[in-house]
Amino acid sequence: MATGVAARMILAVLFLQAQDGLKLLDRAKAHTDYSFPIRTGGEPFRFHVELDETMTVTGVSVFRGSESRPFQTLPMCKGISEQLNEYDSELALLDHADLNFDGFEDVELLQFFHPHLGTKVFCIFTWDNKSARFQYAPAVPNPNPVAHPENKTITVHQDWMGGAYADTIYHWTGGKYAITESSGRGYAIDDPNKCHFVDHCEKLIRGKLVTTLMRPVMCGEDDDIPALECPASARKAGRNVPKPRRGK
Repeated sequence: MATGVAARMILAVLFLQAQDGLKLLDRAKAHTDYSFPIRTGGEPFRFHVELDETMTVTGVSVFRGSESRPFQTLPMCKGISEQLNEYDSELALLDHADLNFDGFEDVELLQFFHPHLGTKVFCIFTWDNKSARFQYAPAVPNPNPVAHPENKTITVHQDWMGGAYADTIYHWTGGKYAITESSGRGYAIDDPNKCHFVDHCEKLIRGKLVTTLMRPVMCGEDDDIPALECPASARKAGRNVPKPRRGK
């Protein structure tokens, strides 16, 4: 899937498509106030999502108990920020989960939402108990993250225009995340005159992400092809996976 500059360009296009011709949301209808404890049995913190005059999310202020002044204000990440339109009165702008499995809830501030694709990109801040502050955490997977504390993984599902998709598993180990498995349907680019995709499975084997299965799918055939099943016991690249060229 696209990363870096390409990913930012895709977000920009989707953002413009999502906002084209829509009226801004009435400020009074925006869902900006949230409250939850960051640890079990703790006193709830209060969170107020900040909006500018264009109804764009700029950050979130964090309050302890009934205090009137925030003890911390978390700025929105750089790049495109969610601009609320007339259909966003029920849109949750803040979520939380223990994303680094330390027993404390972390903040997920909505940076971008594309309803057609079901894509939510978050600006994530993890709680640091030593400093008693939230810290920006760019290493945490931020599109559609779902935390699984039972095995310390985050799963991410992403849909893309035209039917492509990806499912990725990130494992938390040694204080950082690493992709351990990935599968999905990507765009085939080897022949621009044909309309087809490539199903794929990848797995972390001996420290490297290895493609264990590839399956071409022609446009129009995807409804007749059985669901992709990745080989769980794979220990090497699949037989039909092209070998990397020398020097690559």
